[in-house]
Amino acid sequence: MTALLAAEFRRMSSRHLVRILAGLALLGITIAGVIVAVRSSPQVGADPRFPLTMLPDILRGTSIPLILAGWLLGASFIGADWRAGTITTLLTWEPRRTRVIVAKLLACAASVFVLAIGLQVVLGGVLALDAAFRGTTEGVGAPWWRESSGVAARAATLASVASVIGFAVASIGRNTAAALGAGFAYLAVIENLVRGLRPAWQRWLFTDNAAVFISGGNVGFSFQRTMLQALVLLAAYAAALFTVSAMMFRSRDVN
Repeated sequence: MTALLAAEFRRMSSRHLVRILAGLALLGITIAGVIVAVRSSPQVGADPRFPLTMLPDILRGTSIPLILAGWLLGASFIGADWRAGTITTLLTWEPRRTRVIVAKLLACAASVFVLAIGLQVVLGGVLALDAAFRGTTEGVGAPWWRESSGVAARAATLASVASVIGFAVASIGRNTAAALGAGFAYLAVIENLVRGLRPAWQRWLFTDNAAVFISGGNVGFSFQRTMLQALVLLAAYAAALFTVSAMMFRSRDVN
């Protein structure tokens, strides 16, 4: 299992899509840092000065692209294997299918988590430089550190959960496009229909519970749910989908 996990981690880190998304994210962070520095001013009376205390809110906003990227990376990781036919080759080396799919999932989810944390650290570092030289760091203290690190950890966790869901759906459909299509249909159509036709079911929707979890508590919806309850529900969705995908992977022909 250790050798299988190591191989899957290497495969995940060497994927072109991972490098492309990471490169685009770093480019976006650089551009954003330059824009903030240009628009901010080191003068006390100037308007505006960028306050570093805004970082938690910024991290909450960037959690959305992180979650979408996690979904895409999870779906493409297993979807590319199905498309290229490398699943069959892998099973000739390791025929125990449960181990194979679990190793792939662990490598995918852990890699997405680490990548999300790393990108948020870079973003925080760039904005800290802007605040130190062109803005203000007033109000930064232990509570700010706890809030910022908590938001970053929750955003990375949700990105990892999204990667599991994307992985599972792509494995069931044997195609990356299947997961992307299902994700678009759910977010753009199903959730809006549920909100319009069955408002009482809103408490069970993915995005609403994701918002509760990212914000650290209830965000003013018509239902009451704690951050932990939201995480447990989202993790249950991911676990259920992965269980279905693992059962199908064990029983279906892979040729």
